[in-house]
Amino acid sequence: MKKNFLTKLGLKSNVRVLNNDAAAEFDDLHIIEAIVFASREPIHIDYLLTKISKSDMSYLCELMDKLRAHYNNRGVNFEYNDNYCIFKTSPMIKAALVDEFEETRDLSKAAKETLAIIAYHQPTTRSEIEEIRGVSSSKGSLDVLLGNNWIEISGKKDVPGRPLVYRTTKKFLLDFNLSDINDLPNLNELRREGLLSGYEDST
Repeated sequence: MKKNFLTKLGLKSNVRVLNNDAAAEFDDLHIIEAIVFASREPIHIDYLLTKISKSDMSYLCELMDKLRAHYNNRGVNFEYNDNYCIFKTSPMIKAALVDEFEETRDLSKAAKETLAIIAYHQPTTRSEIEEIRGVSSSKGSLDVLLGNNWIEISGKKDVPGRPLVYRTTKKFLLDFNLSDINDLPNLNELRREGLLSGYEDST
């Protein structure tokens, strides 16, 4: 696992970290619970290792297993993979939330292909996506993916016109049960699902 992942990405934590004196009053399980609960984004496991009493991955996994079991049958679930952890609304109460939240519609084929291209070729621009798909991409597909927080704008490409560049997010990995972007299925599997059937990988 890459050391100090958040620092390498230059990301600022949006979590209020307990000071050392206050942290001594809580056990490690409660510290993990509080940090992940307070964050709007998935928390990297390397970050949690710096906040508990023992910087030991096996020990951390034991604590996260306890949290996952504790929240298993509750309104929110604690989920984690090899890199990130997060609290998510339990799928068991989806019906009860229909009136409270707008239900996510199934992705269109265009949006699925756009997401796949960004995942495999990130960072990439809209024109590059259109070139791979062989058709013009509506802004709507990108808006849907941005709205689901599966992709994000990572900057502008250093070419004439300075087009926006897109990449996948940490939430994308968690929602699709991927520990790492390298865990993506190969392109043949996508073609069997009817996606990118006209695309030939040049790599």
